[in-house]
Amino acid sequence: MGGHGVHVHGNENNMKESDNEMLDKVQLMDTIKMNPNHFHMEFLNIANMYQILGGANTAAFGLIGAGISSAYYSGFASTQANNAYAHSLRTIMRFKFGLLVGVAVGYNRFGDRQRMHNAYVAERLRRRYPESMNLSTHTDELWKLKGVTAPHDFYRWH
Repeated sequence: MGGHGVHVHGNENNMKESDNEMLDKVQLMDTIKMNPNHFHMEFLNIANMYQILGGANTAAFGLIGAGISSAYYSGFASTQANNAYAHSLRTIMRFKFGLLVGVAVGYNRFGDRQRMHNAYVAERLRRRYPESMNLSTHTDELWKLKGVTAPHDFYRWH
């Protein structure tokens, strides 16, 4: 357990949970230090973003927000004299504004902030300590490392 030539003594008295169950709960930085690859999520991956933002529920909120904003603008625009370019630009901007507000509300309600926290900490650890990308634990033994300080030399201040 621990990898990188360091033996880590785990705490057998911790609450047992699978590695996947640990992804869905905010973890201490020392736990993430033991295996940052397990908690890491590729930022530019659309599937990861969709999952973190809240999935279909957040997408629905975004579309509802875009629809409300667009309908509101259309009602206002019908009473004004607009040229086609200005009207098209304002319609698109209203749609984007409503979509953004809807996604923000959806993320606040349905977003996975625990997983986002763990992924952010893992990303920062991997960038600051590139050696940590070689760490791994045996499958379903990460639970033993909760509350255990990472003893790896590259994490120490020198």
